Amino acid sequence: MDPAADLPSDSPVSRVDLVYRRLREAIVDGEYPPGAPLRHQDLTDDFGVSLIPIREAIRKLEVERLVESIPNKGARVAPISARDVDDAYATRVAIEQQALRCAIANMSPDDIAEIKEIRQEMEASVRRDDPSFYELHRRVHFAMYEPAGSPWLLHLIEILWANTERHRRLAATLRPFVDVGHDQHGRIIDAIERGDVDQAVTALEDDLRRTRDLVIEAYQAAGEGLSPSEPVEP
Repeated sequence: MDPAADLPSDSPVSRVDLVYRRLREAIVDGEYPPGAPLRHQDLTDDFGVSLIPIREAIRKLEVERLVESIPNKGARVAPISARDVDDAYATRVAIEQQALRCAIANMSPDDIAEIKEIRQEMEASVRRDDPSFYELHRRVHFAMYEPAGSPWLLHLIEILWANTERHRRLAATLRPFVDVGHDQHGRIIDAIERGDVDQAVTALEDDLRRTRDLVIEAYQAAGEGLSPSEPVEP
């Protein structure tokens, strides 16, 4: 497929960016599972592009730790381990708590109303078993962080989000997995409305740590045998 086939000719999005975005989404969705080789020639055939955008896209994905290159063997989708999951979520807690603290000071009633509306859409998607849940879940969190007005914080959160979204979606294929059975999002929003920063960031930490535990438990329950240093093989 040509990744640019459905774009207008004057689109400002480069072919490298398109390959990067679509390969990234395929990795997050599990189309390319953990440990899967990313052979350049296969990817040029799949995406209908030359080697240059494939190489550049893979470099960008290496920066995000979604892909790793092994000397004399080539690139592969980064494996997943319990240590990796734990480390990623611990880092998310630190960065996202900081973003939320900064954001709450700048939030308007309209910002809070938007967060509530997206949360309602997200919960409705869960009841429908609609895969749009994943994007709505992301939008809830980013709507909480964007008022912080920090491009660097948002950039770092975006990188971590892609990795942990991959964990969550892959876990969902191993065992029924929904991370909104608890109402931590409601706790966060209630605390934001009260202006209680400490309670809001505590509820956020509880949300992220519970999701981390569900991801690891899902792999272990499926017999993947995750250990602190053992990757999940495809």
